[in-house]
Amino acid sequence: MSAHTNMNTALLALTAKLQSLNDLVTANQFMVEALADQGDALKQMDGAETKDMLRRQAREKFHPDTGTLPNAAALAILEGVLSHQRDSAEIIPFPPRA
Repeated sequence: MSAHTNMNTALLALTAKLQSLNDLVTANQFMVEALADQGDALKQMDGAETKDMLRRQAREKFHPDTGTLPNAAALAILEGVLSHQRDSAEIIPFPPRA
């Protein structure tokens, strides 16, 4: 029975890690698409304007209640990356392998 429990625990941990990775991919895809589709407009804005616009678009897309593709985790990643405390809005690095 403990081998079954250990396997379930391992599978749950793997599922959580895969979901986190998927959320990072979703957030990165949002940033890449925004840069590809709106690069010229973004270049005309200062850093704060760019972050505000991208945050607004991320909320419209990923807000868990009102978004077109609700994803609270991806939105949280983007909110962190696009916060005013960060120097720049960049592609989100994947965590290093443990």
